[in-house]
Amino acid sequence: MPDYDNAELQELVDRKRVYDVLTRYCRALDRCDVDLMKSVYWDDAQDDHGVFNGGAQEFAEFIIREIQEWFEVTMHAIMNVHMELKDNIACTESYLFAYHRIRGDKKKVEEIFGSTYLSKFDWSKVDGIPHVFWYGGRYIDRLEKRGKEWKIAHRQVVMDWNHNEISSGIWDEGMFKTLTLRGMRGPEDPVFKNLP
Repeated sequence: MPDYDNAELQELVDRKRVYDVLTRYCRALDRCDVDLMKSVYWDDAQDDHGVFNGGAQEFAEFIIREIQEWFEVTMHAIMNVHMELKDNIACTESYLFAYHRIRGDKKKVEEIFGSTYLSKFDWSKVDGIPHVFWYGGRYIDRLEKRGKEWKIAHRQVVMDWNHNEISSGIWDEGMFKTLTLRGMRGPEDPVFKNLP
């Protein structure tokens, strides 16, 4: 006899489906896929991201557009995911680690970081060099299961820390010059070549 019952088996399936929603969100963000981003939220979902607070479908359009305008590259990763399930509701706390590289445009850098950060640099020497920030925080989500499908009904973003500096990225020297397969936004990214 197995040492589990149907309810425990269903919980495992639900946990996997919830986790898939959380990771699809990160892919949508970094590949700038607005349709995929919209698919992780219910139509009536809300998102409080700090820079945006409102309907999640509108947030999807807003954040993809802003990422394309503000950043050369982003990478979002969820780490620890604490999940509490009850009936058709999942409450999750997902630790977030994110990297953003900002184009080396003085106006854009000030828009992202503010004037105090901007004043730290001699722009005659750093103009055109990208800046980066790392961000640690959490996604606090309520997901709902409607029918057999899980999606986010409400998301709140919590910032725990950030670190900002001028980029020291190396692209064409040492071992980095051999790493020619690079991430891209959209369907040209290497990951999509491996999909069935």
